Formats: sequence, structure tokens, C-alpha cells
Amino acid sequence: MSHLRLLFKHETIALAPNAYNSDSSAATVILKMICQSLVRIDHDGQIAPELALHWQVSPCRKRYVFELDDRVQFHSGKPFTSEDVLRIFRQIFDGKSDSVLAADYEGLKAVEALGPHQVVFEFSTPNDAFLYNLAWRTHIVDDTAAQPCGTGAFKLTEWVRGSHIKLERHIDGRGRGEGNVDTAEIRYAPDINQRIALIKQGAADIVESVPGSAAQRFEDEGVLQTMAAPSQARVLLCFNCHSAPFNDARVRHAVACAVDRPALIRDVMGGQARAGEGVLPHDDPWAHPVEPIVYDPDKARALLREAGYEDGMTIKVVHPTTAPLPSIAAQVARDLEAVGIRMVVSAYDDPPWWPYMYMRGDWQMAIQGTASRPHFDTLLQREFCTDGVFNAGQYSNKEVDLLAHQARHSTDNDTRRRLYAQIQEIIRGDLPVVALFASNVLVGWAPHVSGFKAHPHGVVDIQNVRMAAKPSVARRRSKHPAKV
Repeated sequence: MSHLRLLFKHETIALAPNAYNSDSSAATVILKMICQSLVRIDHDGQIAPELALHWQVSPCRKRYVFELDDRVQFHSGKPFTSEDVLRIFRQIFDGKSDSVLAADYEGLKAVEALGPHQVVFEFSTPNDAFLYNLAWRTHIVDDTAAQPCGTGAFKLTEWVRGSHIKLERHIDGRGRGEGNVDTAEIRYAPDINQRIALIKQGAADIVESVPGSAAQRFEDEGVLQTMAAPSQARVLLCFNCHSAPFNDARVRHAVACAVDRPALIRDVMGGQARAGEGVLPHDDPWAHPVEPIVYDPDKARALLREAGYEDGMTIKVVHPTTAPLPSIAAQVARDLEAVGIRMVVSAYDDPPWWPYMYMRGDWQMAIQGTASRPHFDTLLQREFCTDGVFNAGQYSNKEVDLLAHQARHSTDNDTRRRLYAQIQEIIRGDLPVVALFASNVLVGWAPHVSGFKAHPHGVVDIQNVRMAAKPSVARRRSKHPAKV
């Protein structure tokens, strides 16, 4: 039997599909291995078939009819039908669960079965991000006591908290695909030095997040092959816009001018990140060019004086302990100290950092890594609209709310682009967050592994992974001598 060892950054707090505690990047990357949705986002960022083989969209963009794959079985052995789709959406909207997904499906008025393998979604008004949100974090699972019970290529067999997760190949009428992995085990290494050490020891066949500073060395030594995929995942300075001092936009702008973001990308990320002046990196399809934030400590001091903080200030800052956030926090602290802002820092393991410390903690500024969103609409609705479920900084601008609503329900790309440009200009002026950079998804795999590559949303797809016999450590090192 072929056994695959995976090394991930950190453990999730929960694996309950479609629930609040599992609406995170840490949970999603595992749930995506176990569960499927009607459609998926492929490695090129396009919508592709998954449980639905085909679908039709009405010209008015209010009706979607999906033809389901009749070969699919859940890990429980139960056949998958349209009734399972209806059940999941009833649970999302019934008000009894803690799901945050209902907001993603604004305007959805009905989900109906047209047959055992045909389902229709009816909207009262178009929802431009529907297919992307459906592919992202909506998991179709069986109604069993043991969750998550999905239809994915692997099923969960063991979860020992604080230690590991074990998976086993699931084979139904679709066959097993091209991969030869029978079992897999996920272990964690939140600390960057621990992760590097385990990689050097050859303790992982696939690494979810390769430290950017060490990637080239691993390549040169023949330890890992690495691949980067551009991503919307960002590292942000998030401000509590509801209370002093960050209810004053001048103070938020002062912090933005005080932080040397290019140095962070160079020194902490090893160049494996992209700068961005707004809430989207410049290479995002919906990105609109906004006024650059220039590293200017003198301007930062002037803004602080103008806001009444000529003697400086002390702020409460929180961040997770997961690498590289501690290194980023240390460098940000040095930059802010230079303009008179002193950080009192509290760091938390993840979990429970996400979601409890970030969403409900007492902080004035948070240094937070955020997962890639499948569509700009999802990012706006969750993080920048007044009632967004992950608007932790309590930012509120009625014009942003109105424009985001109009863009979501528009069917014209030019109109949406114009509205999204207006929103990005407003957010750039208000600056509720400072995007330090957008992180590349940087993955690695051992030389004996094939059929794996980086995904822009951090998905770890192992169903087509093949493993050859592992070379000995001595043979591997002799083929790729270390550089001196």
C-alpha cells in the first residue's frame, strides 16, 4: 500500500462541514480532501465540474440547472442524489445551524429537485459570485452522526487532536483516478524552524506551505521540488475602526506610511509575495489601480501630530503564532517604534486565534493572514460591508455597502468593473486595513512524488498523486550536493 505524508502549517479547531468553526483556511484545506461540491475551482481559477457533470444558466442569470453524477457514493456507502443537495441548503438557511454561508447566497429563493440527479437553483435577483461561492466552502455531506462524511477521493479515518489526521482512499463508481495513494497522514508544524527541520529530515512527501526563505535551498539540495501559485491570500494590518485611536483615518494612514512593506517581502517572505496598494493584488482580474502607499516615516509623524498624537501612543496588537506572523510583527513593531507608536503584543496559537481571538478579542490593531477569496464579491461581503460576518474591525461605509450590493446583482461586466473600481477607491481613502502583501501559495513535494501542483486557493489535491519508490537519503544527497 502507498502511504503519503503531508505536512501542514497548523491544526483546525473543527471539521464540521458548513459551520462557523470550520469556515477557515485550516479547516477548508482538509475538508476539500474529504468533501466535494457541485462544482470546483480548478488550478487556473476557473469553475469546473465536480459532483455536477454539466449545468445550464438562464440568460437572466437567475436559474441554474445542474446534472449530477449518478456514479457518486458517500463514504458511508449511500448513493448521492439531488435530495442531499436540498438537505444541505435547508440546513444553511434554517437558522438552527451556526453556518455563515447564507450571506453568500443572497437572493436564493428556491432549491428544487427535478429528478434524482437533477437540481435547480432559483434566484430572485442575479448573484454574480454564486458558482464561485458554491465551489469554495459549501460541502455536500451525508446526514450521519460521524462527520465529515463526504464524497471526496479520501475519507477521514482518525483525528487525534494535537497530533495528526489519517485518511484512506475512497473508491466509488467513478473509480480511483490516476493516483496510487491508498492512505495519507497529515501532521503539523506551525513553527517555521520546526517545519524546515522536518523537511530536511525527509519527514514529508508533500508540504502545504514551504518557507519562502528556504525554498531555493531545498530545490538545490534535491530535498523538495517547489511551486508557487499567485493567490489572493493576504497579510493585513487590521484596525479597530470603531474606537480610538484608529477611528481616526489619519492614524490609520500614519501606520501605513510607517511600515516598510518592500522590506517585509524581501526579508521575511524571501520574495515569495506580491505588493498591492489596495485590497486586491495588482494581478487580480478585478483590481483597480489606486494611489500607492509610500514608505514615508516623516509623513507618518506629521499625520500623528495632526491627529493629536505628537507624543506618540501605545496600542494593543494581536496576532497568531503561526509563521511568518511573529517575524512580521517584530518588523512592524520596529517600524512603528521609529515614528512613536509602541506595540503591546499578544500572540495566540491558531486555533483558537481564528476565529475567537480575532473576531471577539480586545485589540486595536491585528496582524492577520487571510485566506484567498473565490471572488471579489465574497471578499467585500464578508470583510468590508457593515454586516460582514468577518468584518472584525467594525468598518462601516454606507456607500461601500450600496455599491457592493449593486455589483453583486449586476449582470454586466463593465458595470461591475466600474462599481468595483469605485469601491476600491473608497476603501483606499478610508484604509480600514493595510495590505502588507499578497502571499503566493508555495508548496513542495519530494522527488518520488508526481501529479501534484500549487492551487491558487491553497487546495491540496492528492487524488491524482503518484508515489514511486523513495531513494535513499545518501543517494539523494550525492545526486544534489549541497552548495557552499
